[in-house]
Amino acid sequence: MPRFWLVAGPNGAGKSTLVEAGVVAHALGTSLISLNADVRARQILAEAPDTPDVSLRAAIETDAEVVRCIDRRVDFLVETVLSSDKYLDDIEHAMSLGYQVGMIYVGLATPQDAVRRVALRRAMGGHDVPRDRIVARWARSIAMLRRIAPRVHSLYVFDNTATTGPVLIARKDGQAVTVLAPGRIPEIDAALRGEGEA
Repeated sequence: MPRFWLVAGPNGAGKSTLVEAGVVAHALGTSLISLNADVRARQILAEAPDTPDVSLRAAIETDAEVVRCIDRRVDFLVETVLSSDKYLDDIEHAMSLGYQVGMIYVGLATPQDAVRRVALRRAMGGHDVPRDRIVARWARSIAMLRRIAPRVHSLYVFDNTATTGPVLIARKDGQAVTVLAPGRIPEIDAALRGEGEA
């Protein structure tokens, strides 16, 4: 059975760090093809530094690669801020082809935590995201978690706010979501209960 995993969460949550450190591969018991629009953008700029709208082009290419992976029935993961519903159709399509679909969601307690993390990343030479976009995406990402959690086969939700590393706060294997550390991120607790905007 092929596997499709989303590694999701707001800007600055530490998704790429977990993937690059092999934490995701260890948790899943195998390595998967890894798709990341930010990585693709860096590749495009290395090949053609004057490329216009590089972020948009990288996102379009990554989305197309998601569809190709599903149609080829290969195991893969995609990193996403999860600030829109664009993966809902991909999830349904993958499941129709027999995929096991899961998500690792890496959360931060507040939008301000996300702003601070992105500023730190920028100071270390990483890419920047405008503050207003970070704040808006933090809320939209949790709203999408609410919509996607019931659809996936497996779900692991981490609070990565502390510098000591991620803490597993909820999981789902099968039908029910179990909240393991209630109150750490109340907005995520509410989303996992199905509360809030759809």
